Amino acid sequence: MRARRTENNPQGLTIFDSHCHLTDNRFVEDLGQVVKRAHRSGVRAMLVPGQNVPDSKEAIALCKRYEGLYCAVGVHPHETDGFRSVDIMALRELCIEPSIKAIGEIGLDFFRTISARSSQEMAFAVQVELARSMELPMIIHIRDAAARARQILEERDYYAGVLHCFTGDAKLAEWAVEKGYFISFAGNLTYPESRLANVAKTIPHDRLMVETDAPFMAPEQFRGERNEPAYISLTVTKLAGIIGLTPKETAALTFENAKRCFRIADR
Repeated sequence: MRARRTENNPQGLTIFDSHCHLTDNRFVEDLGQVVKRAHRSGVRAMLVPGQNVPDSKEAIALCKRYEGLYCAVGVHPHETDGFRSVDIMALRELCIEPSIKAIGEIGLDFFRTISARSSQEMAFAVQVELARSMELPMIIHIRDAAARARQILEERDYYAGVLHCFTGDAKLAEWAVEKGYFISFAGNLTYPESRLANVAKTIPHDRLMVETDAPFMAPEQFRGERNEPAYISLTVTKLAGIIGLTPKETAALTFENAKRCFRIADR
């Protein structure tokens, strides 16, 4: 799965984009080209998380169309106002698919509160229980809700997975690493005003991951534009400078960490 040096990937990076929403409507017109650009840029694996049950099914379908794709199934905190027990049943049934490597994207978002806090908390709690019962890692979204998210996770005593697109502080990162979670950084790590560099320095190398969160959170060079997996090398390069490794070493490190997080065996 190693990438070779090319015009699009001059450093020969081999990258795992651990979180990209390729089912998003912004990719409808050119998804095939997006995937090709990713491959040419050294992205050899991508994980597509689900935002609700239909989106999770679409993610599974994409994994059958494109090589190097994996997926997760779950209900995003913004989608939880309509969350019902039938959704958990549907997610559980989907977990028979071999491409599914996690339950996600799940969690709490008290910044926007698009869904009521009570709905978010209930959906998060039962999806943590689902992950534990299925022995799958979780892809966890936490925004302005660290204390409550920690409480829900500690009550259920389940700590497998990753805190994706990390935006928290050093205290949350320290807690997460102590519990056994991975920490994933996205394009916002590259922003000039970002305070995340100081947090990234504190994360043990064997717990670091990278992602695009595409089509959101584009790196500084493309800020304000649609993000895509081909841009992830910019985040890898930024992270490399922060932790004192080369981009190639950082790409290899985070690739192996993603495989461990999602329990992906060598092919």
